[in-house]
Amino acid sequence: MNIQYTIDGHFDMLGDVCTRRRNGEREVIKRLYYPAFAAGHVTGVVASLFVDSCYLPYGALENAMEQVSALHCEIAESQDILMLATCAEDFLEAARQNKLAILMSFEGAEPVSSCMMLHGFYAMGVRGLGLAWSRRNPAADGCDFMGGLKKGGLTSYGVDLVHEAEKLSMLIDVSHLSDEGVEDVLNSTSCPIIATHSNARSIAGNNRNLTDAQMREIARRDGMAGLNGCSVIASETKEGASREKLMEHMDHMIDVMGEDHVGFGFDFCDQFLTSSSPQDLARMPYVSFDLVGGHGALPEFIEELRAHGYSEERLKKVAGENWLRLFKNTFGK
Repeated sequence: MNIQYTIDGHFDMLGDVCTRRRNGEREVIKRLYYPAFAAGHVTGVVASLFVDSCYLPYGALENAMEQVSALHCEIAESQDILMLATCAEDFLEAARQNKLAILMSFEGAEPVSSCMMLHGFYAMGVRGLGLAWSRRNPAADGCDFMGGLKKGGLTSYGVDLVHEAEKLSMLIDVSHLSDEGVEDVLNSTSCPIIATHSNARSIAGNNRNLTDAQMREIARRDGMAGLNGCSVIASETKEGASREKLMEHMDHMIDVMGEDHVGFGFDFCDQFLTSSSPQDLARMPYVSFDLVGGHGALPEFIEELRAHGYSEERLKKVAGENWLRLFKNTFGK
């Protein structure tokens, strides 16, 4: 049985694409990213709008706008292989045409200084709202990797932003939120919630991962969690980080949530770490590395899951069909 759809629920390429285009490069995704997507048979990706700390506090909006604009330019230059995705049908159509569907989602609400502004980004194709990265912003507290901050939940503005995102039928992403923030989101809305790139805290006890109770509630609401392939998320120590540990996370997430609520959200970061701000890197307990090896290595990882005992039906679900169902339920066709 062939896997028809492979979707990665979180990838940070847009910051790099934006920087390269600003420096005069063109067709960046086609040249530097698409070969790995093609080798991995990837049909869709959720591309994050993440603003590096060096642009804060005053450059968040401009940087996010540049990233959105960069993607639109890239798609215009590479229409033979790229497609902007704003609904489930776009992912299906991209797969039919052997193109890559790209959906934009905020990783941190810093660029969105008012609820009205969310409508503007929506008009430009943004369909996901991740409220925080691992730092504090006007909407919410992040999880704070190093555990040095006293954490709170959503601000009153954050609650308003969740309500506005729900009205727009946007994805609401709780990856990177503090536990208090996750609780506030769950108390503020009844819609499906996603954690695009978070693992199981009972397997690796850092506060970037989901508790069993959080996973059960996300699944109860017909939401999703994406398996994160970063070593620093999968293991508290560098020595314990392995492919086997990653599969242990996936086994546990499926045990708790069911196989209809887990997908991929690999958060591949090896190629981006050199451009990260020192203060952002300092939030990690150790310098992370990818446990799967990038999108080109996905067939090998899927084969390992098959050898691990995953059925063909389960593989199809976690590889892409679960994300497609969630997109359809959130956006409609």
